[in-house]
Amino acid sequence: MNTDGQLSLLEQPQHAEDADTAWLESLLDGHKSWMTSGEILRRLFNDATENKQRWLRELASGSVWIISGQRGYKNIRHATAEEIEHAANWLESQAKKMSDRAGGIRRNAHRIFG
Repeated sequence: MNTDGQLSLLEQPQHAEDADTAWLESLLDGHKSWMTSGEILRRLFNDATENKQRWLRELASGSVWIISGQRGYKNIRHATAEEIEHAANWLESQAKKMSDRAGGIRRNAHRIFG
């Protein structure tokens, strides 16, 4: 950036950190139904590699407007109460498993290190 706050022609513009998540929320809001990761990624890249699927999962996990499940991803504006409840219950179950594991690791570390 030059001294007057303008981008030079050689600089890349800064990408808003949550712009990709907002894009995914908007895509799903416009689609109004479930979309698989393959469908979403083929719209962007023409393929759905594991790295791209990981990137998409990360985007979805950063949103409180997107649910995920066996059928893919969906904006909660178009989800049923049952779909939202199922997604929230699954997340809470995963959080409990992770918390239980963290506690077990801490207990074993305490046994080793005192």
